[in-house]
Order: sequence, then structure tokens, then C-alpha cells
Amino acid sequence: MITTARLSSRTNATVYLTLLAAVPVLTGMGCGGAPLEDDPTAGVWAEGGEAPPAFVFMSERTGQGDLYVMDISGSRSRRLTFAPEPDYGPRWANGPELLYFLSDRRPEPGFYRMSFEKDTAVFVGRNPEGNAAPRPSPDGEWIAYAAGRNGNQDIFVSRLDGTGERRITSHESDDGQPAWSPDGQTLAFTSFRDRNSEVYTIDVWGGTPRNITRNRSNDTNPSWSPDGTRILFDSTRPPGGNPDIFVTDRLGTTVRNLTNHGNVDLIASWSPDGAWITFQSSRDGDWEVYVMRPDGSGQRRLTHSRGFDGDAHWVPADKVRW
Repeated sequence: MITTARLSSRTNATVYLTLLAAVPVLTGMGCGGAPLEDDPTAGVWAEGGEAPPAFVFMSERTGQGDLYVMDISGSRSRRLTFAPEPDYGPRWANGPELLYFLSDRRPEPGFYRMSFEKDTAVFVGRNPEGNAAPRPSPDGEWIAYAAGRNGNQDIFVSRLDGTGERRITSHESDDGQPAWSPDGQTLAFTSFRDRNSEVYTIDVWGGTPRNITRNRSNDTNPSWSPDGTRILFDSTRPPGGNPDIFVTDRLGTTVRNLTNHGNVDLIASWSPDGAWITFQSSRDGDWEVYVMRPDGSGQRRLTHSRGFDGDAHWVPADKVRW
């Protein structure tokens, strides 16, 4: 079982970072694929138009895991959490306009939420069975998570308080990394049912899983486009052989390679307007957050710290208090 398939399937931040560190970090490698540009955002917001897109990410720059928010112009960033224990796995829910995340903070480790207006973390509930990071539905009413039962891991959904649990997948192999479609009707997830890691989709309210990647390499970390027509994922398939970012339509009929680098690119996320994609990469010797256009052009490093920076996910810029 490859390391990258498990990046988002642990609740303990120490294990989370250890698994990330286990992926080889190569230095001195050239960049294939789309070229790096100095600044793909230069001048876009210089005329005083709408605020540049913003994202939340986990950083270890202070020696532990905290959450930060940054805009892609690089002109603004802010630390969001200050607990003595790690916070990680940030996800935005459009319905309630709240940021959800996992935390090891005491005395109640588990699932938290916060508003940018108050910057106060509110305990939602314990992480179901201590399994994979729960993902809030777009309307904020449900969570999807991977639970290890009967010797394997399957996908479940429940309400935020844990009631109304429904089992979504049932297979002897492991399923994990659930990702909600924008309309909340479909889940993309990673499965080992084909003896390697593949990305599947399934109707949340009942249906048959559909393999949309169908490749002998390992495909992980699905993420939907804002219009629900495409899915990002990382894969060890050629041309690189190491994890790179790919995109496919929701049926898996076409696949395009977006990054092709001698190092590791993982966990891509689409901006709400569909104009940008963040991803984390070890191409500069440690884990940092990068941005690119949906066609793979304009790849640029956004974070600069010696600690781990990654697991970036977008938030509405107009909701952020700087």
C-alpha cells in the first residue's frame, strides 16, 4: 500500500506529517511539463478590483500544526489557530459559511468549526471512530468519512452530531479519502479494490461505485471542480512515475497531466471561480504550497517556510478577515 494513499486517512497530526515526510524529497531536479512562471497573478488585482482568491492551509512553521489563510497574490496571510496541539485537515462548507478542521487539542480532540468573523474554534464532535478526516458536505449538514470496521475501511456519511449514519461503500478492500461533489449528490473516493489505488465515484444516496481512473498506477486524493464536471487527482502513472497532478472529467473518459516534475506533487484543490488550482509539492526540498492555472500553466510557489506547508483548500476571499 503506497504512502500517498494514506495522507488524508489519519486523525493524528503527527502520523499525518510522518507519512508526508516518508515520500522521498528530491532536490536539484528540473521541472518538466508546464514551465514555472515568475508570477501568474501579477497585475490581476492591481487595479483595485475584487479580492484575490484565498486558501487555508496547514503549516508546521511554528513547530506544530496550525492553520493559516493566504491570498494568492502573496500580499496577505494570517495565522488562524493558536492551540498548543495540532490543527489540520481544513475544509470550507458553503452552506453555513464555516471552516471545518480536525484538531488534537485537549480535552476534546476531534472535529471543529470556525467563522472568520470570530476566529473562535467551536467543538463539533469527536472524529468518528478516530478514522479518516471527516469532510463536511457543501451545505454543512453532513460529513463523509472512512471508518475501519470488520478489518477494512469503508465510506460512511452521518450528520454532524453523528446521527443518521449511512454506509456508502462495502468492500473487503479499503476505501478512503471521500470528496463531495459541489451539489452534494456524489462522492469521489479512493479504493484499493483493484489491487492498486483508483479513484471512484458513487451516488451518496445509493448506487454502484464507478472506477473513473482505470490505471495500473496509484491514483489518490480526488478533488472536484466548482462546476462538478472535472476531478483532480494525484497519480504515479507516466510520464513521471512519481506522484503528479492529473485531471479527468467526472466519467473518466479523458485524462490530462497537469504537473510533470522530478519531485512529488499532491493534494490539488480548485478555487471557487475555477481559475486556479493549489497543490503541495516537495520540488524545492521541503513541502510547500503552489498554485497553477487549470491547464497546468503558471506554476508558482506560494509559501516559504522551513516547516511543512500543505493540505491547502480554498475559502471565499470576501469572507476572510485580514
